[in-house]
This record gives sequence, C-alpha cells and structure tokens, in this order.
Amino acid sequence: MKKHLLVILSIGMLALSGCAVTKPKSELYPSMYSEMPKSILVLPAVNQSTAADAPNLYSSTIAQPLADAGFYVLPTEVTQKFFQNEGLTRGEQFTSIPLKKYSKIFGADAVLFVTIVKWDTNYFVLGGNVTVGIKYSLKSTKTGNQLWSYENELVLDTSGNNNNSSLLAMLINAAVTTAVQDYVPIARRVNFISLNTIPFGKYHKNHRKDMNVKVQYKE
Repeated sequence: MKKHLLVILSIGMLALSGCAVTKPKSELYPSMYSEMPKSILVLPAVNQSTAADAPNLYSSTIAQPLADAGFYVLPTEVTQKFFQNEGLTRGEQFTSIPLKKYSKIFGADAVLFVTIVKWDTNYFVLGGNVTVGIKYSLKSTKTGNQLWSYENELVLDTSGNNNNSSLLAMLINAAVTTAVQDYVPIARRVNFISLNTIPFGKYHKNHRKDMNVKVQYKE
C-alpha cells in the first residue's frame, strides 16, 4: 500500500497532518535495507509551482543532506550540465527514461525524483508567509523498486511583530518581508526534516543500525 507522508513545520512547531501512524524504518522501507544503494543521482525537479526559478534554486540544497545521510551523491552541477547538453531541461522529461539507463551512464544505484509542489508567497491583511512543498521518490536503477518516498511542506510566517503599527504599515511590511524572503534556507530545512526519515546509507556510522527507528507517516 502506498504511504503518503506529510510534515508541516509552521512558526517553529512540527506537526503531522492527518492521522499519524508510526512504523519502523525497516517495515516502511524494506528495499532500502535489502538493496543498500550507495550512490544516488538527483534528477532535475518537476516544477508544479508558479516560480520558474524554483528548480534551479532547489537543486543547490539537496546534495549535502543526502551526503550527510551516508550516500555518495553524483555532482548535481555536472549531471545537470550533461542533461542540458542532451536537451533534457525539464523534470517531466525524465519520467519516461528507463531507470537502468541511469545505472549504465552514471553508475548510480538509485535515482531521486523530486517534485516541487509549492514555492509560493502569500499575502494577507496582517502579514504573509512563504511556503515550500516537496515530494521525494527514490527508485532503484537495478530493480525499479521505490526505495523511499516522502512529502513535506514548510510554511514560514513573515508577518513579524506589528502590534504597534498602522494598517498601512502592516500591509507594506508584510509585502516587503515576504517578497524578499530567501527560499533556499527554507528548502534546506525541508530537506533536513525529510531526510531524517531515510534509512542511513553505507557511508554513515549508523548504517543498518536504524532499522527499528520509527517514522511517522499518514496513510
């Protein structure tokens, strides 16, 4: 049964949306422990948001947390340059490519598909917020199995403290603060939270020692 995971972090509080269930990582992601992928190729993200620059900005945030989780990550700048030279510039173009081809060309054990669901700014009378929503799907290049998946959304309040401000000042402050908000640190935070759920890779000291660690998810 496919499991959909959604974590929402808003104004410093982490909460699981919907009916939260916990299961050990070994039960949720058995293929990760049976296949034990060492190297991961990150593909250009599918962009479902209204921000045209979201994929390029996001691509700079994912390699480090994956490496910290114990995996060798093929250099994203090099691989994306290769894809561009082949005329592959949009995330949607990669869904039809056979997974084994990524193994043959890059030697990758697994491929990470990323979908940017939200990369938005929102304004309202007394403030605003910035939202980054990401879906992850890690697939084996050998078997085609889905090894790990997650969905995460981070909402950052940009209202600030407007207790002593006029309505006009609050409106101006909300628009300016939200407009200049840097998405990259928020995307990094989304990755950090999400990748806490992935079983550790071979190059992490806790590899195969986290099988009984429980992860929350929404069915």
